[in-house]
Amino acid sequence: MASSKRRKGNSLAIQEKTPGFFKVVLNKALQDGKLEIKGFVASKYRDFLANSVILKDPNGAKWPVKLTRSDGSTWLEKGWLKFAHFYSLEEGYFLFFSYECVDSCFHVRIFSKNYIEINYPFKSSQHEEPNLGGGDGVKFSSADSFKSTFPFCVIKVQPTYVKYYHLQIPISYAKNFICRGQTRNVDLRIPKGKTWSAKSSVTKQAGRSEIARIHGGWSKFAKDNHLRVGDDIVLEMIKQQPKITFEVHIFRA
Repeated sequence: MASSKRRKGNSLAIQEKTPGFFKVVLNKALQDGKLEIKGFVASKYRDFLANSVILKDPNGAKWPVKLTRSDGSTWLEKGWLKFAHFYSLEEGYFLFFSYECVDSCFHVRIFSKNYIEINYPFKSSQHEEPNLGGGDGVKFSSADSFKSTFPFCVIKVQPTYVKYYHLQIPISYAKNFICRGQTRNVDLRIPKGKTWSAKSSVTKQAGRSEIARIHGGWSKFAKDNHLRVGDDIVLEMIKQQPKITFEVHIFRA
């Protein structure tokens, strides 16, 4: 009889009906922009995996990700960072992958450092990547293919980012590169253009997880640059001292 673990509340529990494996998120995967997949699926089906796969959360949200292969290893690469940033993955988080061979789809469940399954945020249609057919059937925007030797993150502009006075950024990125609890002054600079002053902070409200934001100047930046819902922006940290400076790349929807 196959063994199983029952789920109580949101605690860690897995019942394997398809080939699956765990991955622990390391900073290297977030900094390098790729995640190596190992285990039963990667070894058994390595030669049969398509050049792109779909990552699917328990709510049914789908994320197209391209695979790369090198020296006998298989990596989730283009699209991985967008997935990681959307779910605010941090070092020490656990991912459980189960694989559907027919659809080249990995069902992914995400567990925090205390082994509790996260509350999955809603993925609006503005996050969906269009399927244009041909090749792998997946199209990646310019923001997805952005490369830099400086720390950067990719953010999809949401209604609250243009309506209110802050930009929410991935908590893992903020803690690793910007601040840990304190407010810091930052500059937002358009390549070869104007600079705007703003602030960045990490806050925690009672009963809620930590939130990292850029504010105190963000609204003027958004207005002056005519940001619209659905635009992609890349925050590239080109300077840390004496003041953090972001070069902001805007990719229109």
